[in-house]
Amino acid sequence: MNQNEAVAASNLVSSATLAALLRCLLLKGTLEARDVREVYESALLLLEQQQGISPKGQEAFIAARAAIEQSLQASPSGAAP
Repeated sequence: MNQNEAVAASNLVSSATLAALLRCLLLKGTLEARDVREVYESALLLLEQQQGISPKGQEAFIAARAAIEQSLQASPSGAAP
């Protein structure tokens, strides 16, 4: 595995773990759907802020934002993924 693949794998693990944690907290009643949605909306805001100050890696920012936006649109309650 080259360095780019290792970084991509690490990012996928982090993303999947976060999504699973949010889903678990939602199912256990610790969080409500609007709380999960707020987390993803905050993530979008942070990405936008970082994108504005980081001239490199714009494709990664665009892909990350698209993935979060797609998740928010896929579930009216904001509970996905």
